[in-house]
Amino acid sequence: MPLSTWARRIATIPLAGISPAESAACMWDMRPSVGAADAFPWARWRRTVGWPDPLAGDAPPPSLAISAATASSYWDALLGPLETRQAIAAWLRRSRAVRCQPEQILVAGSVQQMLALLARLLIEPGQQLLVEDPSYVGFHAAFLAEGATLTGMPVDAQGVRVETLPAPEDLGGAAAPRLAIVTPSHQYPTGVTLSLERRLALLEWARRAGVALVEDDYDGDLRLEGQPLEALRGLDDHDEVIYLGTFAKALYPAVRLGFAVLPHWLIEPVARARAASDRHPAWRDAVAVARFIEAGELERHLARMRRLYRARRDALIAALHEHLGDLVAIGPADAGIHLLARLPDGVDDLALAEAASRHGIACMPLSPHYQRASRPGLLLGFGGMPEERLAEGVRQLAPLVREAFGAAAAL
Repeated sequence: MPLSTWARRIATIPLAGISPAESAACMWDMRPSVGAADAFPWARWRRTVGWPDPLAGDAPPPSLAISAATASSYWDALLGPLETRQAIAAWLRRSRAVRCQPEQILVAGSVQQMLALLARLLIEPGQQLLVEDPSYVGFHAAFLAEGATLTGMPVDAQGVRVETLPAPEDLGGAAAPRLAIVTPSHQYPTGVTLSLERRLALLEWARRAGVALVEDDYDGDLRLEGQPLEALRGLDDHDEVIYLGTFAKALYPAVRLGFAVLPHWLIEPVARARAASDRHPAWRDAVAVARFIEAGELERHLARMRRLYRARRDALIAALHEHLGDLVAIGPADAGIHLLARLPDGVDDLALAEAASRHGIACMPLSPHYQRASRPGLLLGFGGMPEERLAEGVRQLAPLVREAFGAAAAL
C-alpha cells in the first residue's frame, strides 16, 4: 500500500538527532541534555505525591485519586487534569511572570509532542517557519513533516537580531511566515539570553507582521546567575505568544510532562486536535506533578539544583581554562546545564565529536545547528557528572582538541 504524502515526507527527515554515534563505553557523558538525575529527592517526592516506597516493602503504587475537580468536564480534560493546569498556571505566574489562566494550559507528554500539534494546526505546505540560526534541530522535524520551509533568524550576543527580520509590509502571499520559534531565556545552542530591548522589539515586530511567536522557555527555571528576564509571554499585551515548557529537566527525565500556555484563540483548535489524536495526557504523572508544585517542593528542589549546577559549571569552566587556554572561547553559561566552547574557524567539530566518542567522551558539535554559514564548536554539558569527573573529562578531551586544531592549521 502506498504511503501518504506526510509519511513520505517524514521519511526524509533525520529524527535521531545530530550527535555522533554514542560510544558503547561512554565514560564522560557531557551531552547538553543530561542532568543530575541522582540528585532528585525521591523521598520527598513519594511523601508528597503519595507514592509508596517499593524498597521498603510497600504495596505497589495505586493510581492517584482523581477528584471531581481534577476530572472536570470532558472538554477541559482534553487539555489535561484541571488540578495540574491550576498548579502550573499559579507556578508560572509567580516564578516567570507569565500571564495565564488554567483554561489556557495544555498538558502533554513533551515539548516535541506540542510542536507536532502546533505544526499541524498552523503550518501549510510551502509556508516559511522562522527559526533561530543556529537553533535546536529537534524543533524542525515536526514542521518539516508538514511541508514547512525554514528561514533562519541570525543570533548574536543579545539573541535574535530583530533588525534583520523582513519589514512587516514586505510579508505577503501563501508562503509568508506566520510562526516563529524562539528560546529567549537560554538560546540553544549558544547560551545567550535575549535582551529586554530585543524582547520588546520582537513582540512589536510579530504583532505588526501577523506572526505568532512560540516561546520555548528552555532552561528558564534553571537560571544560575542573576534574575531571569520576564518571559515573552509575560510581556505580551495582545495574547499572541504560545509559551512552552517541560518538567523533564527540572524534575527527572522519566517525568515526560510538557505544558503550553495557549492564546485564547488557539484553545478550541488545540482541544479539537487532541480529541482527534491522543485525547489524554499521562494523568498519573500530571497529578503527581501538581501535588509536588502545590506543596512548594518544586521551588525547593530547583533552588538546590541551581546551587549544584552552578558548582559543576564553575568546575567545567576552570578545567577548560586550565587544559585548553585560548584554544576555545567559552560562551555564556548563566542558565541551564551546558555551555558552548567555540573552536577556531576551520576546525572540523563533527570529526572532533566523533573522535571524542571513540575515547569515551560524549559531547555534541555546534556546526549542524546552523541554517546558513556555520561555525565550529562543542556543546559541553555539565549536569550529569560531579566536579572531579568533569575536570577529568576535559583533561581527556584536550589533546583531541589540540589535534583537531593542528589538522585545521595544516590545511
